Amino acid sequence: MEVITIIGVLAFLFWLNWLRSSFETHKETESKLRRALTDLGKAQKRVSVLDSQKNDLNNCYSNLYKANSQNKELASKIYELNLQCSNLEDAIKQKDELYESLNIKPSESFEYIASLISDHLVLQYKLSAKHLKTKKHPALVEAKRIKELKEETKTIIYKSKLLEYKYEYIFQLFPDLELYVDDIDSINELGRVDNLEELKLAVDRTRNYLSKDEYETLSENKRNQLALDRYIESQKSKWQIGRDYELYIGYEYSNDGWDVEYFGIDKQLQDMGRDLIATKDDLIHVIQCKYWAKNKLIHEKHIAQLYGTTVQYQLSSKTKKEVVPVFVTNISLSDTAKSFAEYLGVTIIKNKDFEEFPRIKCNVNRDEDGYETKIYHPPMDQQYDRTKISKNGEFFAFTVEEAHRAGFRRAWKWYGNQ
Repeated sequence: MEVITIIGVLAFLFWLNWLRSSFETHKETESKLRRALTDLGKAQKRVSVLDSQKNDLNNCYSNLYKANSQNKELASKIYELNLQCSNLEDAIKQKDELYESLNIKPSESFEYIASLISDHLVLQYKLSAKHLKTKKHPALVEAKRIKELKEETKTIIYKSKLLEYKYEYIFQLFPDLELYVDDIDSINELGRVDNLEELKLAVDRTRNYLSKDEYETLSENKRNQLALDRYIESQKSKWQIGRDYELYIGYEYSNDGWDVEYFGIDKQLQDMGRDLIATKDDLIHVIQCKYWAKNKLIHEKHIAQLYGTTVQYQLSSKTKKEVVPVFVTNISLSDTAKSFAEYLGVTIIKNKDFEEFPRIKCNVNRDEDGYETKIYHPPMDQQYDRTKISKNGEFFAFTVEEAHRAGFRRAWKWYGNQ
């Protein structure tokens, strides 16, 4: 009985050991299974990436195949382009030679410019003719026809451009001629003009702001006022805006009793930085006006220039009056410019905006017989900038009617005070 009990105990212990061993094996197997599942997930992701790369690679192969199928066509086009480039070398060389020739004075350069333009515009004819002669199956007859057509077209373009340039050049020299080219009757009027000075005297520049019908049907006062209104409202160049600003500053000085010379407007690029010269009693102001965009600044070089030209004026005029440089602008100055002005004694009037002002100059003068003449000048008159308003009875008028009521009439000839 004891033996059976011992055997049973041993069997039980063996079974317990087997059960523990099986449990540990199961845990290890479970852990391996988890790791295998994790590795499988990673492998699936890599497979997905590889599939995407495979698709990209297939697309690349497809595109490469299409590109290879176009190689012959591309090679043919490259050959044609190379041929055109070789033909262009001669044209570019001719163009450079023509541009160098433009250094001569304008009146003698029209032929070169017309030739340059005509060569450029018929270049395609030349290239087409060259291609027809040199292609795989030459078309010599068509190439000859294209070449003849090129020469004919070039001649027509050359003559047309030559006339156009000469026409524009004449208008640059004598802009008033534009008033005579609207119709044949106006052109015939030129035959009755003996010389250029007479032409200048005969032209009323208000016509630049009026239609032909307005000029012929409106009364003199109405058409002069309409032209003035349109002049004021018109889109102006930077030079015209600067001129109006100088006129405005000059008007304010004149209104304060100063005798004003519009030096900058009269001399233009030769004004030496002196726009206005205003005199009153024993004092002279040498004035420079700058009307610029609001985002700009006046720098010290402008102050230095005004100071230098003031010294030059004082030395050349040998005046004994006090001469003061005055800088007027609608914007601000840099700190350095302010320091320059303070050190050099330059009077600064900054941030002075443009305001509307009377533009008609009412001038009192005397004719050849000594009789008093009262003439008004709108700003488009040729003698407007040279006309001073300083004598008793002279003034600036806002409207033609205002000048007319004061006994002033427009000059009979718009060039002077006749």
